[in-house]
Amino acid sequence: MPGVIKVDTIQNSGGTEVLSFDSSGRVSISNTIEIDMWKLSADFTSNNATITGWERQTFSAAGYAGTGMTHNSGVFTFPNTGLWKVEFNFRTNLESTDTSGGALIRLSTDSGSSYTNIAGAFENRNSNSSCLTQALINVTNASTFRVLFETEAIDTGGKISGHADRNDTNVVFHRITDSQ
Repeated sequence: MPGVIKVDTIQNSGGTEVLSFDSSGRVSISNTIEIDMWKLSADFTSNNATITGWERQTFSAAGYAGTGMTHNSGVFTFPNTGLWKVEFNFRTNLESTDTSGGALIRLSTDSGSSYTNIAGAFENRNSNSSCLTQALINVTNASTFRVLFETEAIDTGGKISGHADRNDTNVVFHRITDSQ
């Protein structure tokens, strides 16, 4: 027999809301959405170094969903397990002597004891350019996984551009689904 069930929310046996529906049919699943964006607040000029100076977006309509990433001295820690998309957008400003410069996404699965390069983007001319690199990271243990961003081949006078008021260089962390 066909039927219709009409509900606004579904709760677990303890009374915690786990699923809700708004009047237009939009579904919200509690505690599963994680998205966070950080920006570089000032230029970073050190070569072969972990990029520091990150802060969450600061403009008036900025926000994030979920717990959000933890950050300490350029190293980000994931709030929970899952398959995460990490998207690193950065702006280089290279000097006339630079033939190439860029940055890497580096991952640790052992609480920061060692890191592996998992993605990178480089500009191969003397210029002021935007670069994008991204990775899918299967975080199976939130207490041991770390990610950082490191400059590579930035000569004297070159930089990764940061800005106090704009997202010139930024990183987006987005949990897509459960760990695989």
